[in-house]
Amino acid sequence: MTRSRAILGVFLAAPVLSGCIVTDVAGAAIGATGAVVGGAVDLVTTSEEEQMRKDNKALRKENEELRRQQQEGEGAK
Repeated sequence: MTRSRAILGVFLAAPVLSGCIVTDVAGAAIGATGAVVGGAVDLVTTSEEEQMRKDNKALRKENEELRRQQQEGEGAK
């Protein structure tokens, strides 16, 4: 919400500022907003292959933990 206000402020201040400064500031604000939105979309969308890799990694970790627990249980006997 604050980024949109910043962009609005840049456009409202356009008549006061020189053209070069306005385009540089507006371009930087839009570029930063685009990077944030792009990163958020990438975090939200996960391909099927990525999800499978993530699930397989979690299963491997769980299996390793179970093996450790079994080995500790056998060593205590």
